[in-house]
Amino acid sequence: MPWCPVCKNEYREGIKFCAECQVELVERLEEESGREDEAEREAEARLRAMLAAGAEEDGKEAGEEKPAAYQTYRDSAMQAEDNRSSAYTLFLAGILGFVLDILVFTNVIPVFHNADTTRYFVCGVMGALFVLFLVFGIVSMRNARILLVQARSEDTLLSELEKWCRENLSAEQIDGGLALEDMAEEQKYFRRADRMKEIINNKFLNLDQGLLEHFVDGYYQELFENQ
Repeated sequence: MPWCPVCKNEYREGIKFCAECQVELVERLEEESGREDEAEREAEARLRAMLAAGAEEDGKEAGEEKPAAYQTYRDSAMQAEDNRSSAYTLFLAGILGFVLDILVFTNVIPVFHNADTTRYFVCGVMGALFVLFLVFGIVSMRNARILLVQARSEDTLLSELEKWCRENLSAEQIDGGLALEDMAEEQKYFRRADRMKEIINNKFLNLDQGLLEHFVDGYYQELFENQ
């Protein structure tokens, strides 16, 4: 009966290769003990071949043109407005809650009867919570002010980018050398957008790439989609 020299499984007559190890079966294990290393090397070679085939397939997929990762842009003015709204909400909740807590603590609102310890504990915890609301409101208001300054800076930069592109960047210049014939519109967009970002990055150093993505999206429509 044939045996597998690697896993030592026995097979019926007529079978030539091990179903698990994919190596050639031997008639007697004791006579073929000297070939175990060769069989193991053969199995290892098959495994390497399979891995190489998988890597080649991955390389083909990686070689296909894919759009660059899109960096999300968050408008600083909108973030400032969100922070300001949050600050007002936190201030209102903190002030009203703190006033209510004082009224309960002084027994103006009789919630607790003959339970001074419980009243002290609950009012103390709630008071600390409402103070935190006020602190978070102050932090949100400060962030809103910082974001407003940043929004004004971004507006100035976007205006400067638009002015420079109107004077120096045309659709013909972007399409030059890109070989866009027979391409789908989506592929054309990614090719053109990458070219626009490359040109602008060479002119304006250290640009926030999310802001640049935002600008290119809008300016692309003006150059190509409104033609």
